[in-house]
Amino acid sequence: MRAEGSPLPALAGAGARGYTRLMPTESTMMIIEFIRSIPPGRVVSYGAVAELSGSPAGAAGARQVARILHSMSRSYGLPWWRVVRKDGSIALDDEEGRILQSRLLESEGVEFASPGRIDMGIYGIRP
Repeated sequence: MRAEGSPLPALAGAGARGYTRLMPTESTMMIIEFIRSIPPGRVVSYGAVAELSGSPAGAAGARQVARILHSMSRSYGLPWWRVVRKDGSIALDDEEGRILQSRLLESEGVEFASPGRIDMGIYGIRP
């Protein structure tokens, strides 16, 4: 049996588009669990999440964390708003998202040192 319009066989248990939801890898689950453990009122940089959860440090690890937050925050109930850039700024490009993240952090007691920037020395969790 072939997926409609595809030369490839249909996958058992495939969704409406013919894709199967893959189970997260062990390293992805470690990142998810670390993000879940960030306490209210604290923030962590993308790179620090990677490093503290055993993933590669640096830009590659930070990108992995960003991808996980983008694709899995809703399904895993992740407190995505507690992850910021290493300089304490909000990484979201759209204004609506930045405002939402700021409000969620402020509701947990996080104060901004300057517009859009959190003092990582006060609120940040570091490796």
